Amino acid sequence: MRRIAFITESSARPDEAMPAHKFFQGTQSRWVNSVIKYMEIRDFPHEDIFFLSHYEQRVIGYKELVEPYPKQKYHPRKNEAIELAHKVMNLILRMESLPFVEIHAGRTFSDPLKQLLDEYNVSYRVYGSGIPLGSKPNYYGDLIEEELNKRKLKEIQREKWQITSMIRLQTPQEASEVITSFSNNAHLYGIERNLEELKELLGNYNQKRKDVKNALGEMEQLLQEEDQNGELASFLQAKGSLAELHADSNFESIKNKYGKCLAKFTLCLIKQSYVLQSENKISAALLRTQIALIK
Repeated sequence: MRRIAFITESSARPDEAMPAHKFFQGTQSRWVNSVIKYMEIRDFPHEDIFFLSHYEQRVIGYKELVEPYPKQKYHPRKNEAIELAHKVMNLILRMESLPFVEIHAGRTFSDPLKQLLDEYNVSYRVYGSGIPLGSKPNYYGDLIEEELNKRKLKEIQREKWQITSMIRLQTPQEASEVITSFSNNAHLYGIERNLEELKELLGNYNQKRKDVKNALGEMEQLLQEEDQNGELASFLQAKGSLAELHADSNFESIKNKYGKCLAKFTLCLIKQSYVLQSENKISAALLRTQIALIK
């Protein structure tokens, strides 16, 4: 639903023409200043914000140029407030659909407008109703802080979605990227323990990969020494697991001829299996991290 806002004029005004949102701000206009700040914090559409002036009962657009006008010598009379309320109501009724109305003004204006809004069944809210004038800036300060907190929570939620979108294949590389990019703010996302677990698992994974690399280096050196005719290299080709190695009918005869080198190769396969187990643990930990982020 569209929202529109009506803001009271300020009594302390400049002596030169300015756009309304600047004209009604000033060091002595703390209430109006805080209302305008509240509007801006929420990215409230400027075309839906209006200022109310009891001088000639005017409804003034947010960016409308305002010329200096006389200060009221007396409190607005009831009939003047009613006339201004009717002008506001006519503006509302000319809109394509009835909006939600925000009233940022004192009772002199809000009371007659509330009566009209009730008659036409228009939803509204009077901000700061019953709060003393001197306390209104603090009231709006609380609203502004609440709005900023909402924004912060939304930003955190977007960042959490960003993390989950990075985890597509649940690989060690993705785990490393998540840790690098988000570990500093893990407490904001509630995944401190998850990232600590990933760091530990990733450390173990990298160590196991080094172990495989070292074992392969030793095995290749031994292979050059023992396998002069390439028989063993041909046999070991495409053997990616212990199951494939032991399933070959020539395994026993090859073992008898190249026992030492085959033992090294077997060790490589075992160490490679440990690497795969580490990858699976990282994958499971990344899934737990995703689940934690959507809770």
